[in-house]
Amino acid sequence: MTIYQTQLGPIATNCYIVADEEKNAAVVDPGAEAARVKKILDDHQLRLRAVLLTHGHFDHIGGIKGLIEAFPDAEVVIGEKDAPMLAKKPGAMWAPYIDEDDYTGLSATRLVKEGDVVRAGTLEFSVLDTPGHTRGGVCYLCGDCLFSGDTLFRFECGRTDLDGGDYQTILRSLKKLHDLPGDYRVLPGHDALSTLEEERRGNPYMKEAVR
Repeated sequence: MTIYQTQLGPIATNCYIVADEEKNAAVVDPGAEAARVKKILDDHQLRLRAVLLTHGHFDHIGGIKGLIEAFPDAEVVIGEKDAPMLAKKPGAMWAPYIDEDDYTGLSATRLVKEGDVVRAGTLEFSVLDTPGHTRGGVCYLCGDCLFSGDTLFRFECGRTDLDGGDYQTILRSLKKLHDLPGDYRVLPGHDALSTLEEERRGNPYMKEAVR
């Protein structure tokens, strides 16, 4: 498994392109600038099989339309409770920084929940329900990697003051991640990468979650 990372859009959203040895790929959270993601896919001769969304906020979904236009057979995957968010327009404050046409006609081809598995070639992404930042946020486990979206950041967690957010709910999600067996590389939706063991030791929100 090979992972390419880039930051996209006005909030520097982390996007991950995950590829297997047979050149099949999944893209996690293409927040904007589909052309940049497509260039990475093309440069490495990758075939996009799936677009995996950790949640439905605008800064994680803005590249869907351009990618599906280029790879129409790729499935678009989101947690079932966040699917309605694909129809929401970004707030007016973001209009100068985005192309609003990128948010027209978005939809998912597959809605997932806890325990589901998404396959892209030989890659297998196991779904964890991790609401709290949004109602239907999910994380994906693949190999030794935890794609944590905006649930878990390096020594922080996602904000809960937006529509669909709830602090006690995200604490329960953090406890679920804390209790995963073993260690994982944590690939969050924003900011720096870490490991799950680092978060267990040093993340104050995760520590609160397991009191």
